[in-house]
Amino acid sequence: MSQEFFKQAGNVLIIYAAVVATVSVIVHSRVRWWQTQMGRHLMAYMGVMAAVLVLGVIRTFIGQLWWFELIRFIVFLGVPAVMTHRLWLQVKAQRETAHTGWHPTVDDGKQS
Repeated sequence: MSQEFFKQAGNVLIIYAAVVATVSVIVHSRVRWWQTQMGRHLMAYMGVMAAVLVLGVIRTFIGQLWWFELIRFIVFLGVPAVMTHRLWLQVKAQRETAHTGWHPTVDDGKQS
């Protein structure tokens, strides 16, 4: 397989991923995502992922123009923000689990 094959296959994959990510944001926007902390986080996380992937598609087709760098900078401001929020949610959930003693792998007496 040639370098060109991998380049084109990568282009197809990034386009597919950008479409899936964008549709995910649209689908999630149809529910009351703003009412819960996790809903807000999921919308922000999916939105940032979609924006990054769409940037990749744009760069694939138009190259790297001067205004692209500005848009890229703005979009990538969101990446560490949502990643930090996700880490905080994970730590918070682990602390809550440690305080309650409940763990999802432990039988909590519920019938399937």
